[in-house]
Amino acid sequence: MKKFLILVDKIGKKKELLAELVARRLAKRNFQIALARFSDLYFEIDGKNILIEVEGESIENFDLVYFRRAGEGFSVLAGTLAVCLKRLKIRFIDSAWSQLGPLGSKFTSLVRLSLAGLPVFPTVYVWPTNLEKYRDRIIKKFGLPLVAKELSMQRGKGVFKIESKEDFAKLPLKDRNSRNNQFMFQKFIKIKDEYRLLVLGSKVGVWEKKTVTFPGEFRHNIALGAEEEFLPIAKIPQSISSVAITGSQVLNLQISGVDIAVEKGNDKVWLVEVNRGPGFTYDTKISPEIYELADFLAKESNK
Repeated sequence: MKKFLILVDKIGKKKELLAELVARRLAKRNFQIALARFSDLYFEIDGKNILIEVEGESIENFDLVYFRRAGEGFSVLAGTLAVCLKRLKIRFIDSAWSQLGPLGSKFTSLVRLSLAGLPVFPTVYVWPTNLEKYRDRIIKKFGLPLVAKELSMQRGKGVFKIESKEDFAKLPLKDRNSRNNQFMFQKFIKIKDEYRLLVLGSKVGVWEKKTVTFPGEFRHNIALGAEEEFLPIAKIPQSISSVAITGSQVLNLQISGVDIAVEKGNDKVWLVEVNRGPGFTYDTKISPEIYELADFLAKESNK
């Protein structure tokens, strides 16, 4: 028996009728039809391993996924799912959904980086309305504490340490316009050092160390008060620069700000995030970023 999955933004009479009529037409050909919402999806990303479930059933049980209607609210999620289905070699319609380019979310980028074999923190994503449903499963997966990251925020805002079940209820699941805030959840890693690298083309132009200055703070963000120290580019370890350059290339970016963390205790290098629009320190007495950027742009214009 072959199984088809029809995914929609919301289930109503017309979409139920669609699934019913398709099922009726194909009943004698040994096909089974399932109808579900994009918000029913559960994602686990751990290295190149992908686990996607819809209402508890593995997406790999389906032979074809039909994106009937994503609507405005689920378009990015649909594109992220398409990237995963392509890797899992599960047919989906329409194939154009996998061509999101720079319009994807932080989770979309993370999926691409992880599937490329880069060292990304193990991650779970669920739609915010299903968070309570999957809360215990997320805790079982990562233990406590764990990290919640809101997908639309920058510079450390929207990043929370979850230390108890009760902390899930404190997450801002709605924005000021009552729209859903989307979160991904990651394993908490104790960080020894964190760096920001400015990748320009196929090389690292600038790297800086970010040092937390407030007791109890785990976010290494300059905007939140971390201190920055720009380091000699000649001294950057290859283990750090190669991850940053590869991450930028995977996302097809010529200019990016890449956050790299070194784990406490074992010095493992982790790729935290690749930013399309990196922040700059504009004081050229402190930072070489602007001058390096200017030289790169001039060089690119002559190609």
